[in-house]
Amino acid sequence: MPRLLAPHKSGPHRLACLALFRSLLRESRHVGTATSSTTTADTLRSLVRYRFRKDRGLQSRPRIVHGLKAGHGFLDLLRGCAAKSPSAVDQLSKLLEQVALQAESTATYRRTLAARWKPPPLGRYAHLENLRRVRDKNNHVSTPSAPRIFQHPRPLSEVKTGVRKVPNLILAQGVPLLKYPGPTPVLVNRILKEKIRWGVRKWEQHKDVRRRIQIAEWEDEWDDILAEEGNFVDDDDGGAGAGADGLLMEGDEGLGSVKPHVSGTRIRYYDPQNEVADTASATGASRKQQPGSGLKPRLSWTTHLRQVDRELELAVMERGKQYALLGNRYWHEVVVPERELKEQERKVRKHARRMERKARVQASSIFGTEGQVPGREDQDLQPSSVSSGFI
Repeated sequence: MPRLLAPHKSGPHRLACLALFRSLLRESRHVGTATSSTTTADTLRSLVRYRFRKDRGLQSRPRIVHGLKAGHGFLDLLRGCAAKSPSAVDQLSKLLEQVALQAESTATYRRTLAARWKPPPLGRYAHLENLRRVRDKNNHVSTPSAPRIFQHPRPLSEVKTGVRKVPNLILAQGVPLLKYPGPTPVLVNRILKEKIRWGVRKWEQHKDVRRRIQIAEWEDEWDDILAEEGNFVDDDDGGAGAGADGLLMEGDEGLGSVKPHVSGTRIRYYDPQNEVADTASATGASRKQQPGSGLKPRLSWTTHLRQVDRELELAVMERGKQYALLGNRYWHEVVVPERELKEQERKVRKHARRMERKARVQASSIFGTEGQVPGREDQDLQPSSVSSGFI
């Protein structure tokens, strides 16, 4: 888990490192004064600056602790050299010799690598240029309104292989897909599987809802039986009201079998398309249902499940329309232009080969190529000025 604050952005850490850095530079100058060697002082200051610059962005706490301990140990060594301690001066001399040997070894290794380097073959330049374009972040800009796939056709100079590959438009479980020659990329397979799984999930949900609809019809039938046995009567004026028991019924499903048994009991009707339920009072006035009135009309079991099934159907239809539009764009904006451009390039190459062959034939003379003596076979093939008849 990344830390909230990087060490090189912490105030106390920066203060400690800057203090150590300045102390090392100051003691390096003192060592040069004590040893009367300007070269040694310059070398030490260069090494200090190089090490601090290289370790500036360290994130590992153990490496930071080890670096600080090594810096303070080297600071003690420089102070001993400034005090002209024989052991400290001898240790510093050995340390500088090791650094010089390591630098020489590194330089030799780099020269060896530079001598072994060879320019890439001509066939690799197109691939290397494509890698440079891929590394460029500006070429990765793609928006949902303008995907990179529709930035076709591209000129032949931008094709990395030098050979245009025309895709084919295929349908995989109803999903339009551009199939290029060669193996399908892993990312395309992953996206295709996700889209197919989405369709499978919707189909499984549809089958589950269809099974539940049958049970819901039985539930509605049972509600009708309870309504009959509970002495509910239909309201003649089509209004709505709560019965003496405070029970509510629906007006869309299963009310055709309701038979009046006891007068004065009403059935509440609820239209799912309207959020406002109209209730008729004794004087015929209408009012809106209040949220806290205790009347909570609900859809029947069957109606609710059919609405869910309809929503699934609409979602699948909408996805199908999107696939149809996408396939149409693939065909008219990618496949057809790519085919036309490839046919034009084929005609251009054919014309170039024909002109090259024609120029080669015109360059050759009757007696062979210029600068060459015709052989026996070439002389036999040349037309003779002497009649082939009997003399």
